[in-house]
This record gives sequence, C-alpha cells and structure tokens, in this order.
Amino acid sequence: MIILPGMEITWESIGSMTECPKCGGTDIAMILWGLPQMSEDLEKKVKDKKIVFGGCCISGGDPKLECNDCGWRY
Repeated sequence: MIILPGMEITWESIGSMTECPKCGGTDIAMILWGLPQMSEDLEKKVKDKKIVFGGCCISGGDPKLECNDCGWRY
C-alpha cells in the first residue's frame, strides 16, 4: 500500500482478508510501502500494530498484509 498526502488509510483499501493463510491468526496489519508522511493517526496505528512499514523499495508484487502472530507477509 502506498499512501500519498491526504489519503485516508482504510481496511477496505486492501480487501477483506482477515485471517493469515499460513497460521490462521487474525491479528493482521496492513503493510505501508514507501516513505510515509507521519501523522498522529499513522503513529497510533503503527503503535497498535495495525500498520507496519514495508520499506522504501516498491515493486509490483509487494505483499499487502502481515500477520502479527507469525510474521508471514502476503
């Protein structure tokens, strides 16, 4: 997921996957790629493990979600 200034981060933007295909865990975070513009809302979501940073190198097949239970990215 790439967030540009002014974009709202929502679960709907990444689909309805709510369970890890590897371990079945339900504690799922969105992966944010690129160089985000930090805000209070983004900081809270990172602290709450709802969003994790993927890095600044973006390719066409980057995973969108990460399981907080097992660390699997998909």
